[in-house]
Amino acid sequence: MKKGLPAWATLALISLVAGLLLGFTNELTAPTIEEQNRIQAEAARRSVLPQAEEFEEIQLEADSGLDSCYAGKAAGQIVGYVAQVTTRGYGGEIEVTTGVDLSGTIVGISVGGANFSETMGLGSKAREPEFTDQFTGITAPVALGDNVDAITSATITSAAVVSAVNIACDYIDTLQG
Repeated sequence: MKKGLPAWATLALISLVAGLLLGFTNELTAPTIEEQNRIQAEAARRSVLPQAEEFEEIQLEADSGLDSCYAGKAAGQIVGYVAQVTTRGYGGEIEVTTGVDLSGTIVGISVGGANFSETMGLGSKAREPEFTDQFTGITAPVALGDNVDAITSATITSAAVVSAVNIACDYIDTLQG
């Protein structure tokens, strides 16, 4: 008669080894993922406020509704502000980065983020220039159907982006006085 480990013990051992390997892999890749996220955030700031040569982080209050805010500078002078807001769309989190010049005009927006998971072919169109370019050159408040057209069959995503842009613009407006 052959004796071995009970089935539950074998399963527990396999689960333990798999868990340890996953934890090790996570620890190994976490710094690289964090660096890639930082690079993407910097690229988003540069794309929405291209006239800025450098960005200086602004300390936020806990209830600001923003993830981050930066003063964009060129030749040591502030040329505008960039704010990032994470909002909830149809498929999950959407990071919206908004660039505003000193006159309060939106210079550009970037939609996406590491957790962006809007429906392919519908809400995912929020990342495309056909949608984001509508925001360039207008001032807040932004409204669907007024100065921005919603993405067909993706109203929840469109409204989430508009809401995030308005939150960013309201905060930046308080910075500019």
